[in-house]
Amino acid sequence: MKKILLFSFMFVFISATASAQIRHREAFPNFRSNSNQLTWNEKKEIRRDAVRNHMIKRRALRDGIVTPIERRKIHQSKCDTRRDLFRFRHNSRRMII
Repeated sequence: MKKILLFSFMFVFISATASAQIRHREAFPNFRSNSNQLTWNEKKEIRRDAVRNHMIKRRALRDGIVTPIERRKIHQSKCDTRRDLFRFRHNSRRMII
């Protein structure tokens, strides 16, 4: 009886700690932005880049194996999107309300 109780407590504890961890954001459309920081066209470009990133990832996973070249291409497209997002946030333009 003690073993069953101990194992069930350990299972609950491990599953609770695993579910409490924050996952790394995979999808870029959920980027954090204030509505007054980016203009409409800048947001549209970021969304378009997110769709391109998703398509690149889908094509890479199509055959079940991600080669180093495909992995590099995915990483580079994510870096480009992050760079654009930083550039848009810091270009001193504000959305006109």
